[in-house]
Amino acid sequence: MLFYIIIALFLGCVNVLSRSVSFRATQYLGQGNGTLVNYVTGTIASAVLLLFFGGSTLHLSAFTQVPSWLYLGGVFGTIAFFLNIASLHRMNLFQSAVLLLIGQLTGSFLLDAFLYQSASWMKLIGIIILGIGVIWDKKVSAQNNSSAD
Repeated sequence: MLFYIIIALFLGCVNVLSRSVSFRATQYLGQGNGTLVNYVTGTIASAVLLLFFGGSTLHLSAFTQVPSWLYLGGVFGTIAFFLNIASLHRMNLFQSAVLLLIGQLTGSFLLDAFLYQSASWMKLIGIIILGIGVIWDKKVSAQNNSSAD
């Protein structure tokens, strides 16, 4: 279990680094081109990882045999990435990361509530507390920035 916790923490750090680098790419190339560069390099990295770690499990014929709605994961991922990078123009990386987490928790809560009937009030209260924390941080950051001027 500890191994998977470490992997999750590492993934969180890599995710923030990815957004930071991708944000810089959009500053140099523009929003659309920066997003495209991210996904082209991501596709190449995925292909390399599949070659090294996928072994014999890669079968191109499988792409025609899955339901078409499964491809929506990539569409939603691209939309989420595009919106995430766009939001960095208006807020700092910390606020963006916490809001992304709140959005993920809210989406998970709604899926748990409607699909699995396993949502609880404590989960909802936790999401609300995180939201209050982001609002608080935004106000404190704004006050610090105005007093520094």
